[in-house]
Amino acid sequence: MGEIEGRQRRWPRAVPANAVRVAAESERLAATSGEAVNFSDGGACLALQTPDLAVGDELILWLTFAGLGRTVPATGRIVWAGSGRGRPRYGVQWTHQGPQRSWIGWLVGA
Repeated sequence: MGEIEGRQRRWPRAVPANAVRVAAESERLAATSGEAVNFSDGGACLALQTPDLAVGDELILWLTFAGLGRTVPATGRIVWAGSGRGRPRYGVQWTHQGPQRSWIGWLVGA
C-alpha cells in the first residue's frame, strides 16, 4: 500500500486500464468534467476542469467507462484538493455504498 505523509493508506489505489470520463456537479458548481486518475474502495482521484471546488464540497458524479457506453452514478465528498499536471486534482471519498464500488476491480483488469 502507498503512504500518505508517513501513514498507511486505508485502501490500495488502482489506475484504470481504460479511460474513465467524469461529469460532476455540486451545489456551488453547475457542472464540470474531467477524468478519473485512480480509484479505491474508499474513493477516487479526479482531474477536473475547474479550480472552483473546495474540501468539504459534496459531489454528484457520473462515471463513463470507455468502450462500454455505460454511465455509473456515484456520490462523494472532496477530502483534498491540489494542482496536478494541467488540471486541478481532487481526492473524493465515496459517501454512498453505490454501484461504482463494484466497477473498481473491472477498471484495473480491463
